[in-house]
Amino acid sequence: MSRLGFLGPQGSFTEVAAREYEHQVGEFIPYNDIKSLVLGVVKDDIDRAVVPIENSIQGGVTLTLDLLAEFDLNIVGEVVLVIEQSLVAKKKMDLAEIRHVISHPQALAQCRSFLEENLSNYETHISNSTSEAIQQLTTLDDSWVAIGNSRAVDHYDLEVLAQGIQDNRDNCTRFIVLSKEEGIKSQNNKTSIICSVVEDHPGFLYDILHEFAIRGINLTKIESRPAKRMLGEYIFFIDFEGHYQDERVKTALELVRYKSSWYKLLGSYEKAVGIVEF
Repeated sequence: MSRLGFLGPQGSFTEVAAREYEHQVGEFIPYNDIKSLVLGVVKDDIDRAVVPIENSIQGGVTLTLDLLAEFDLNIVGEVVLVIEQSLVAKKKMDLAEIRHVISHPQALAQCRSFLEENLSNYETHISNSTSEAIQQLTTLDDSWVAIGNSRAVDHYDLEVLAQGIQDNRDNCTRFIVLSKEEGIKSQNNKTSIICSVVEDHPGFLYDILHEFAIRGINLTKIESRPAKRMLGEYIFFIDFEGHYQDERVKTALELVRYKSSWYKLLGSYEKAVGIVEF
C-alpha cells in the first residue's frame, strides 16, 4: 500500500496538492513540520512526501531547499496550486475585535496589506503550517484568528470571516514530491540540480549557465542559498526543461559537474501541466 505524506494537519494546502498529485494513494499521512515529513521518506516510514518549495509572492521555501541539499532524495513530481487565503475565527466577529493572528510565516506575509488595512492593535504569531494554525485556534480565546485554507474549517467548528485576503490574486505555490525512487521519464520532463563554485571567481555562474544556453536548454528557475560554511559562499538551485538522460542535457550536466566543487542531481520528473484551482 502506497503511503504519501503531506504537511498537515488535515485541510492544509499541501494536502490539496497531495490529493491532486495522486488520487489512488493507499494512505495520506499528515506531518507537523517539513523536516519531519522529509525524514519520513528517509526513514522509510512513508514512500513519498509532498512539500512546498516556492511561492509566487514570497519566493523559495528556504527550509525545503536546505533539506534538499542535506538529504539524498529524488524529486519525482510537482504540483502548482492557486493559493486563496482566508481569515478564520471561532465565531462571527467584527474585525476590530481581533487581537491575535496566527499562521505560517509565508501566509502572514502574503496577507500583510489586508491585515494592515483592516485590523488594528493586533499581534502576529507563527505556526508550522496554515492548517496547524486553524487547528490551534480551537484551543485559543475569541480574540484570536487564523489565516489558512477555508476548507480546513470543515474539520473544526469554525467560521470564515473573509476569503481571498491574499494581497496578490495570482498567488501560487509550487509543491514537489520526494521519493527514494527516480521519477518516470515522460515527454514533458524538467530536471533540478544543486551546484556550488570550485573557488570564488568572477563569472562562475555565467560559466555554468552558459552550458545550458549554448545547447538551447530552457532554465525555469535559479536560486541561491548560503553554503553555511563561510560568509559569501553560496550553492545554486537550478531547474530546467528536459531529462537528465537526454543527450544535450547529459552533456551540459557533465560540464557543470566538472566546473563545480559540489554537484547534486535532485531528479528528473514530469513538469506540472497548468495551475490547479480549487
